[in-house]
Amino acid sequence: MRALSATLESAMKTLAYVPIYKVVLSLSGQTTRGYDKTRIIGISYLQTPSNFSAEITVHNADGDLTSLDFEHYEAIISYGAATGVSRSDWVASTVYSLDDIAVPTTANGFQYRCSVAGTSDSSEPTFPTDLGVTVADNTATWEMDGDTGDEYSRESPLRVRVQELHSGRGLLRVILRCEGIPNQMAEDKAESELTLTEDDARTAKTLITAIVDATLAPYTNYNSFMATYDSTDNIIDDFKPKDYFQVSENASRLDRKDWLLSQTGVKDRPENDGKLHFFDPVTSGGSYDYEYKFNVSGDHTFWNKTIRLRFVNPNKEVVKSGESHSPQFSGNATSSTSNTLDPKVHTTRRRLASDAEADRIAAAIIETYELDDERGFVTVPMNVGQELWDWVKVTDSRQGDTRTGNIQYLQRNVRIPRGSEPMTFNMTMSFGKVTLQSLLANQLASGSNVVTFDALDAALAEIIAEMKVTRIAVNDARAHMDSHHDQFISRDIRATPDGIMVAPRWVGKT
Repeated sequence: MRALSATLESAMKTLAYVPIYKVVLSLSGQTTRGYDKTRIIGISYLQTPSNFSAEITVHNADGDLTSLDFEHYEAIISYGAATGVSRSDWVASTVYSLDDIAVPTTANGFQYRCSVAGTSDSSEPTFPTDLGVTVADNTATWEMDGDTGDEYSRESPLRVRVQELHSGRGLLRVILRCEGIPNQMAEDKAESELTLTEDDARTAKTLITAIVDATLAPYTNYNSFMATYDSTDNIIDDFKPKDYFQVSENASRLDRKDWLLSQTGVKDRPENDGKLHFFDPVTSGGSYDYEYKFNVSGDHTFWNKTIRLRFVNPNKEVVKSGESHSPQFSGNATSSTSNTLDPKVHTTRRRLASDAEADRIAAAIIETYELDDERGFVTVPMNVGQELWDWVKVTDSRQGDTRTGNIQYLQRNVRIPRGSEPMTFNMTMSFGKVTLQSLLANQLASGSNVVTFDALDAALAEIIAEMKVTRIAVNDARAHMDSHHDQFISRDIRATPDGIMVAPRWVGKT
């Protein structure tokens, strides 16, 4: 979970605050534009392991946005509260850290965030008064952050992919549809093939870093997102996939990164520094990243909760050497509760270095099955610091139960109503992979008798995610055939993003 100040975290729990939100749009060589609650009428920001996307709706009643083109602009969304916290005056020749906040010595009603750490000049800069605009201050840089006393938490940067201008009776608006790092990596297709040999010495971590940093041969013409490792497990630094890892022409950069990551217990998420962070998440124990409690004074409450108890399938993972490998190694792991009820076994073949390595990979795969096993879906008042993979506990005094899990689905919602309805400033979360049933059940629990566009959009995102899993499985099967059958090569067997199986070209023995 992103660190919040004590005053901002307290505001999230009490609900006694004025919600604030903004987006800063910037592109090298172009004028930076910032919009806040005075112009934004809606934000829907969905985050899953494979999808960071947002829809930002801005009113255009004055026509100021009609002639603007935001294609490929970086979009940084922030949420927060007007807590009225006191801010310190700018000081000359002072070392400032990233995200420090200062106000001009002659107050102008605005505050400024240090966007580039450094030392301030001997004389005060002329601070801009347009939201998001920056000014250099010796080696430091300041960004106009908002009104004095505002407190924000920034989200991971996105890129504008679609801009829509709408004109209707009584309403002119602009909608920006933005995509994050996972979506952009999914757009990047391999420009050539890459097949590792059985002697290749690169580890999973080395290959993941090369994919993310755009130094692996098929992806060198794309943007680097900088892989940052906050923590690792006992697999990623040592496991060498060798000839089981292949990149076919047009293979998605995201798919190839995710395949490597799926062999380990490490997870990833884009963070607000613009980098892709890798870490081994906490998945058990009583030290939670955050807790929600119904109707408990001083704690963050929730509104609606749906519990799903799902059978883990597969619940036993067997990892073996390839049939022709010598020496042979194997290992396994189980999800004990489900396996005791009804064994469901999946077998994975890899080029292994030991039985212990096979055991570690099997345990990591089982952990993924268990994490994906959805255990709850909840709607809560906004928590501006919550992130994917956080280990969270929800206590429900109404049902007399608790629910713990790692967040794999997070959607933040801001909506300004046109009528007498209250403002929407909330978020929905799922422990494990969300299901369509939970989305609809939670909506029914909230008293809604219709399916909203946001719910349909979320459902579509999950369908796309499942298609991606199928596509990876087909490509995995192709890699298996290439590695274990000398009679033919399946270099052209693959699943396309459209769900089409490309037929093989048979060569070799006749």
